[in-house]
Amino acid sequence: MKRFLFLILLCGCHREAQHHPVDQGGMRLVRFDPASLARLGVVVARAGDASARARIVVPGTLEYDLERYAEVGTPQEGRIVSVDVRVGDKVRKGQSLGSVLVPGVAGAQAHYLQARAALHADDEKQAREKGLLEKALTTASEAEAATAEAARSEASVQAARAQLEVMGAQIPEGSDAIQAGRLVLRSPLAGEVVRRDAVLGRYVQPDQIAFAVADASVLWATIEVFENDIPYFAVGTKVEVTVDAMPGRKIEGTVALMEPQLGASSRALRARIAVPNNDRSLRPGLFVRASTAIPESTVQGLLVPAAAVQPVGDDDVVFIARAPGTFEVRRVRVGQRDPQVVRVEEGLSRGEPIVVAGTFLLRSEVTKQ
Repeated sequence: MKRFLFLILLCGCHREAQHHPVDQGGMRLVRFDPASLARLGVVVARAGDASARARIVVPGTLEYDLERYAEVGTPQEGRIVSVDVRVGDKVRKGQSLGSVLVPGVAGAQAHYLQARAALHADDEKQAREKGLLEKALTTASEAEAATAEAARSEASVQAARAQLEVMGAQIPEGSDAIQAGRLVLRSPLAGEVVRRDAVLGRYVQPDQIAFAVADASVLWATIEVFENDIPYFAVGTKVEVTVDAMPGRKIEGTVALMEPQLGASSRALRARIAVPNNDRSLRPGLFVRASTAIPESTVQGLLVPAAAVQPVGDDDVVFIARAPGTFEVRRVRVGQRDPQVVRVEEGLSRGEPIVVAGTFLLRSEVTKQ
């Protein structure tokens, strides 16, 4: 009984909301109950106005800004002997994340001390040969050989020092400073530990990541821009970013980077938009959509949302609002069609009130006749 009553009420609402199209003075009209339009999702805007301007919408994902992201590992194979942080910890630039026992570090430190000792001996020999040459007690060739040997020793010291700096190892002042090859892994930037693969006792290879640190106050929205849409997403373009997981949230951003080459399979360019994230509520991996209004000056004709133009038989039509609940069915000639945008070349003037949402409902009424 309840189901029967529900069907009666539903049918009554349907009859109240919709009426058949009629011809009036050569103008084809379709009428609805004005009070039901908002409930039915019918939206009217003036063609060419900002509210009705066609927008290009492209999907993407949030990622870390690579200028604010760092991966930390070891330059040589070693064993993790300490871990000082956990995922989520805030760290300062230069702060210790953990340490690795790397046998190669001890050898590099010993090589540095040997090179420095050789340099000290060669410097003394060079000074001695110079003094003897001044007293004519040696030959110029002997003095030159001593100078060359000192220069070679200086180069060896610099090379050994550079090797230790690349490894991130301590520069020893004496043999007692060699710490059995212990290498401290430090954060190269201030931020948050977002990844930790380091486990006590585990061996880590040079191509492995022990820790990752990121400053998530700014993220990248990375989007795929297809060939036809590239002119609308040039560097510097203002865009609006929405997050699928956060309905209603809109973020203003600017296209900061467009990669120079299209993807071979996707036929799209990757673009990056800087997205502020001071409250840290946004997270890498979230799906986003970036949209921008198409400037009318860039195209010929009048751009309207694709939903505003509907096929009726062999014609393309738009619905012009003539009175509350009354819409004219007008044939138009269209040019370029995109999934989101249609260029109307004839039949529509800027400023005319057109239906931009809910057009499928109006079309269904027209096609019933």
